[in-house]
Amino acid sequence: GCAVACPLPSLLVFRPGGSAWSRLGKLIKNVLFESQIDYKFVTGDISTFLRYKYYAHDFTYKVGVFDTISFGAIGSHTDEFERVRGGLLLFAVPRDYNHRYFSLIEDDRLTFGDTTRVDNRKNNIYTKLGYQYGTEFDDKLNSIVGESRGRLIPVLTAFRELGPQKFSYAAAITQGGKISTGDYKYTKFEVEGLRRWDTTATSFVVTRAHAGVFPVKDYLCKNTPLTPPAECYSIPGYELFNLAGRDALRSLSSTNDVSVGTNEFHLTNEYFIPVFRNRDFTLRAVHFNTAYAIAYMGAGNAGFEYRDIARTRDFALDAGLGTEMALTIRDYEVLLSVLFAHTIKAPDARKSNKVQFSVHTVR
Repeated sequence: GCAVACPLPSLLVFRPGGSAWSRLGKLIKNVLFESQIDYKFVTGDISTFLRYKYYAHDFTYKVGVFDTISFGAIGSHTDEFERVRGGLLLFAVPRDYNHRYFSLIEDDRLTFGDTTRVDNRKNNIYTKLGYQYGTEFDDKLNSIVGESRGRLIPVLTAFRELGPQKFSYAAAITQGGKISTGDYKYTKFEVEGLRRWDTTATSFVVTRAHAGVFPVKDYLCKNTPLTPPAECYSIPGYELFNLAGRDALRSLSSTNDVSVGTNEFHLTNEYFIPVFRNRDFTLRAVHFNTAYAIAYMGAGNAGFEYRDIARTRDFALDAGLGTEMALTIRDYEVLLSVLFAHTIKAPDARKSNKVQFSVHTVR
């Protein structure tokens, strides 16, 4: 049986022809050995992770190494890629089941196909202290207080594990240092809260608020005013806050420079209305159990000055409609979500539409 050693497979597919996520682990007594691969079929992006996690009586610690490589958009030059390799040591100390503290030491090595990039062949060495209230299985909150890569990024918030009293939050402060081979110096603060509001016995709203700032950073472009703002600080580009994507406003494109900044705030609301619950509608080998209709709305802002995120005229606003279904196919439990999101207002006046799709399978 699994009393001593047990394989723990899991699979996530974001959309047909898009992305796949797989994780395989083996638990041997108090130690979890885990490997993970993420792959994007269209762009060819690939990430690999190896982890060793030890469970003690009063704490856990994780040793991890990773290698991620991402390429430019379809049609871009073949030399355009971004690669981040590194390792980390993460400690977690639970105060009780719902409260836990974290400390992290990590070293990231950056490489680019475009060797003229300011971050090429540089190292980001940083430490992080964090606190989390809620369930330990919320990947997004876990990424704020600990390992930022290698996590599930679902379309809808309800896939996330909500904490006790339908509320959870996490906060962390990160310090990058020019020590040893480190090339960056900055201080980053990030906080996120998640709350479920029951409107009826079966319908509910999930509100998510996120904010982040870099209170300490060096400005490097005093003599080169035409340099893009994202390259003017002693901060690696991937650490900057991004207003776009699955983690923030669903309709915005992550390649849009106006969505990036050292200061950021956004708020999203998702209203879940049941279509049917705890049923067994059968279509061949598929058994449909639960379905929700979803109305989504998000708003936020990002910039490089504190005053930027306070300007209401620069706020981005989007909205959308979607559905989430729970079903079974043979021995697999499947969570399916689809969301169509439309940009109502954006700082650069460019509106966009996006359809986001994810399938999470568990056996």
